[in-house]
Amino acid sequence: MSNVLVRHRSISELEFYRNACELRGTLTRFVMNEKNVPKRYKFVFAVPMANLLLELFNNITMANTIYAISEHEAQLRRDYQTKAIANCEQALQLLQYMTDTLPIDVNKLKIPIDLIKKEIALLKAWRKATKAPAKE
Repeated sequence: MSNVLVRHRSISELEFYRNACELRGTLTRFVMNEKNVPKRYKFVFAVPMANLLLELFNNITMANTIYAISEHEAQLRRDYQTKAIANCEQALQLLQYMTDTLPIDVNKLKIPIDLIKKEIALLKAWRKATKAPAKE
């Protein structure tokens, strides 16, 4: 437990990763629940969503493993961060497709959509903070 008061805590340096973990669990449980996605639609919605979430984590991991010591490495890191943002946008589009196709209660999607929007904001802030080292 942290000794810092909640009102004095700031966003963690790896908040985007923690939020992505929560997003992955929430969306996986949602698409694998047969009440939300019937068995015959698993290959249309559940498998692509699982692949998107895997790709999101791969891009976050790749970006996080690059320690930018040159402009090229900083640009490479930004590229992976941009791909992770794109994965979140694709997940939103897949959820929209699901609501157009299946009789899903849109209220059930409020939490996953909020998590995706938060993830996009966190990833954009992380990308903005990625800077190449100053030239000596």
